[in-house]
Amino acid sequence: AFAPSFPSPGVATTTTTTRLYVKRPQLKAAKKANRRRPKKKRPSDIHRKPPSFDPEPHLYEGRPPEYEVVAEGPADFDKNAHVAAVLKRLEEAEPYDNTDPELEAKIIASVKYPDPAQAAAAMQRTGPLIPDVEEADPENMGEPIHVIQG
Repeated sequence: AFAPSFPSPGVATTTTTTRLYVKRPQLKAAKKANRRRPKKKRPSDIHRKPPSFDPEPHLYEGRPPEYEVVAEGPADFDKNAHVAAVLKRLEEAEPYDNTDPELEAKIIASVKYPDPAQAAAAMQRTGPLIPDVEEADPENMGEPIHVIQG
């Protein structure tokens, strides 16, 4: 494949070049794809017949229409004006809030928060998780925290 070319006799040269002699040119994309495609070799592939079942059962004869126009709009209907009116109504509407204040108050009341001094003391025993532990009450430092579940 790679053969160095030698200078002709009587010609002085200092460089040697390499010439490429291609034995077989590369196939182009379409020809290569056609040559490499899967071939029909089995009899079931060569002699194909239509399937015995309905490949599209939802497209049967006499089926109801997918879309049916119930009523035509008025002839003077302006789509742009309708969209503008809908957008205006949406902008004028009050913000929707689906929270129930009574339920929120009940949930907040049912949460049991520990005494801040006891919480700071417990955090001091487990490790310095907060930087300002000095604000804890020194009288309650040894008492364990009791969590009331309700």
